[in-house]
Amino acid sequence: MLLGDAPNKNKGRRGRRSPIKRAVSFLVLLLLVLGAVILSLNYDALSQRFTGTVIGDLLFSREKEAVEELKFDVYSDSVFAWLEGGLAIASGPGMQLVDISGETVDTESVILQDPAVSGGSGKAVVWSPGNRDFYVLGIKEGIEKHKTDENVINISINKEDWIALSAEEEGYKGAVTVFNNKLKSVYKWYSGEGYLIDAALSDISDRMAALTVTSSGSKVTCFALSGQEERGSYISENALLFDLMYLSINRICALGENSAVFLSDRAELISSYNFSDGYLKDYSMDGSGFLTLVIGKYKTGSAASIITLSADGNVLGSIDIKKEVLSISACGKYLAVLYDDELLVYRSDLTEYARASDVTNVRQVLARPDGSVIMLTNSGAVVFST
Repeated sequence: MLLGDAPNKNKGRRGRRSPIKRAVSFLVLLLLVLGAVILSLNYDALSQRFTGTVIGDLLFSREKEAVEELKFDVYSDSVFAWLEGGLAIASGPGMQLVDISGETVDTESVILQDPAVSGGSGKAVVWSPGNRDFYVLGIKEGIEKHKTDENVINISINKEDWIALSAEEEGYKGAVTVFNNKLKSVYKWYSGEGYLIDAALSDISDRMAALTVTSSGSKVTCFALSGQEERGSYISENALLFDLMYLSINRICALGENSAVFLSDRAELISSYNFSDGYLKDYSMDGSGFLTLVIGKYKTGSAASIITLSADGNVLGSIDIKKEVLSISACGKYLAVLYDDELLVYRSDLTEYARASDVTNVRQVLARPDGSVIMLTNSGAVVFST
């Protein structure tokens, strides 16, 4: 043995550990795996709990970049709707249907004045007010043309892809025709008292609410699709209502320029929310169980408040902003807000869920149920995945 070398008593045993050390290492590994599983399953709840803290900033940062790009023709009057597996685009020269990979599924060349589009789950519907034609779009079915006997006033589609078509009707002040998801007419209601504005269906396709304007004011009338008798009605004497939707199975929201009313499925008043001290800049009724309002503090300028209200009219969240809102979109429990310098995705209580800083050339956003957002540009769309 050379001078200075110490005898190696453990030679031949390198790498072996005692049973206690192996057990401790196994427990540490098991805890790490369990922690990862718990974090994954409870990501939203935990991130909401620690929002604004150092832990939250380290663990729950959701800033990501867009990963998918869709190319299609975009015009100044283009309108868009999301449907499962793709995107419906309508504009003056016609319609396009693209899948989420960017492949064109179908196109239709037709002149559409003031095009409108509404998305359900697997289908979307396109129409032009005052025209008799309407189109139903689906990734599997493509673009299907349908025709009504009278001019279309408005069309809505629910989550089961049932359609409520409001149209003019000879001898009446309008009529609502309900089509099931096979495009079979299953119900029709004629309005004799008030001029028809719109109609909406419950998400389980068993009830309908119609909005009319009468000599007494705006009127919401509720029906069961199993019969013609009214379930109830509500008259707004002091506010002109222009839109309505089922926010939940048995709650209806009707919106005016200065207030929102929340009704039962029998048109009984649950509550109302007044914002007459501000200016309605934008809104969305498409969230699951909540209404979103953007209320400007002044007629011009960017100072505003974003407010979310539950199906019963209770305030879920409210934030004050001092920058311009270019577009909002609600879907599921999420709300996407496009500002002039970034995209923010909120939960229904307006706590932050995700953000994207690169919004160059983005003109509109469409939220999806999983919290991802389709950002529409001047040349197509980019999918922001959260």
